[in-house]
Amino acid sequence: MKIKATISTLLCLMISFMQIVSAQYPCDPATAATNLDVNNVNATITNGANLWGGSYVVPKPSASSGLPEISAIAGGGIWIGGFDPGGNIKLAATTFGVGAGGVDYYPGPLTESGETSLNTCNNFDYIWSITGADIASHRADWWDNGTIDGPIPSSVLRWPARGNPDFSAIFGFELPATEQGAAPFQDRNNDGLYSPYDGDYPDINGADQAHWMVFNDTGNEHFETGGIATNFEIQVLAYSFESNEPAVNNATFYDYKFINRGIETLEDLVIGIWIDPALGCPADDYVGCFPENDIAFIYNQDAIDGENDCSCPGGVNTYCEEIPVVGVKIVKGISVVRVFGENGELEIPESWESPDTVIRTKMNNFMVWDGPVVPSGSSLDFDYYSLLTGNWTDGTPLTTGGNGYNPGSTDYTNFAYSGNPSIDTAWSMCSENTMADPQMLMGFEPFRLEPGAVNDLTFAVIYTADVAYPCPDLSVLQEVGDEIDDFFNKGFSTEEKTPIYKQSSLTLSPNPFTNQTQLRLVNQNEQLSSVQVYSISGQLIRTYNSLSANSLAIEKGNLTTGMYFYKALSKDGKAYSGKFVVN
Repeated sequence: MKIKATISTLLCLMISFMQIVSAQYPCDPATAATNLDVNNVNATITNGANLWGGSYVVPKPSASSGLPEISAIAGGGIWIGGFDPGGNIKLAATTFGVGAGGVDYYPGPLTESGETSLNTCNNFDYIWSITGADIASHRADWWDNGTIDGPIPSSVLRWPARGNPDFSAIFGFELPATEQGAAPFQDRNNDGLYSPYDGDYPDINGADQAHWMVFNDTGNEHFETGGIATNFEIQVLAYSFESNEPAVNNATFYDYKFINRGIETLEDLVIGIWIDPALGCPADDYVGCFPENDIAFIYNQDAIDGENDCSCPGGVNTYCEEIPVVGVKIVKGISVVRVFGENGELEIPESWESPDTVIRTKMNNFMVWDGPVVPSGSSLDFDYYSLLTGNWTDGTPLTTGGNGYNPGSTDYTNFAYSGNPSIDTAWSMCSENTMADPQMLMGFEPFRLEPGAVNDLTFAVIYTADVAYPCPDLSVLQEVGDEIDDFFNKGFSTEEKTPIYKQSSLTLSPNPFTNQTQLRLVNQNEQLSSVQVYSISGQLIRTYNSLSANSLAIEKGNLTTGMYFYKALSKDGKAYSGKFVVN
């Protein structure tokens, strides 16, 4: 019996040692950054720790306006915390990122056994970008005759989807071949492998612009929280739409995919979204939430952003007297399994219980505090976990009134400042006249995640300018949130239908031609939107944009004798492609 106990102890020590070592690869923090800027937002997207890298500009001024860019959010990121079977806490979080010396996340995927390397981290310190136009062009090439005839857009060839046959030749390193995959794609032949030559294409939910990245919390020590690595791989798709609907044109969307690459199941696992508001001048920011709408929001303390002259310490650009409201809207919460309790309520199943149902959770708690996470005297990782679960770092539950920290009170709540600021009797930062420049954290219900299992969530950042300060009525933001829900639920279908090829739906005649040819839609009610002409080697030769006619005359001009490819889009979104020959 003593021998068995000793072996068991040694195994536990070995597992703990492996977990600690695996969390200390010598990876550097991510540096890759790009911009999500196709609509009325210009958001800086960064890989790893801080999602927006200090800049989320809305509304986006036109280049010719001469107006300054004003940022509404300073930063944001994901918090994850849970317990292994031995009761040890595993946790990763981000607040102010590299600049503040606190990093728990590092670039790149993990192997199926939860490992990484310095080369992997360096290789994946990258953000892959693509546009809806490139995807539409590629799909049009397939639609006309069921084969890929023309040149494939570079962004489609470079997309880091599982099995991409060109990836290693382009980038000089291999994509992981893990079961959970990498960047999302539509798989025409359902073979599980991404091949643009077979008509496969990136799946960005029909967006006009998207960026994809992957990171983990295993690449080095947790300098932010001091926690032990969760061994999570996190994949992110950030995307936006250019739309005539203001709610959508002023929004950006984020799909997060969480993969447990560890060797143990994590229990009581909680995921949260941390936000550092900076609505113009951060010194006078207020925040709150609408739990029933799954919205957290940022608004201004008074009717002037910054000082009375609209200035802000540090020279930060302000909204002055035209101050918007920005919110974070959960559109698809974490997926959890539940069992029905004795009274019919949903409960977390024990490890030996079979679940009765699967649900998508709503926002479960909302915490607000000022300044960095202050250690309570216990370990710092437990302090972060306390905030994740809707408690203060010393374990005091959140209660209604004041700033929510009221030891001895039994007026418990999950949500800080959950009232509309325009209602005097509702609990808000406006009614309490409390501190400004807070941080906020949206937490989800706890769940269990086994090794290799996947969970996901989607949220949007939303905006409205239609508010009157001070203490604005934010029901208008609730309406924007409802519009985003409707758009998400109705408009995000990327289900691939079997194409019906109609060669006569767009004609080109004469072909071959010597001086001029006519590209014409057979349906007289349809109009062309754009046409692109490519050389046989794939070089873009001509672009015809902003078209509003049923036909287009293509002149020979400087086109030399030979074969060319064309790709055309109609006003109603139909795509066409074909070939022509110049004599």
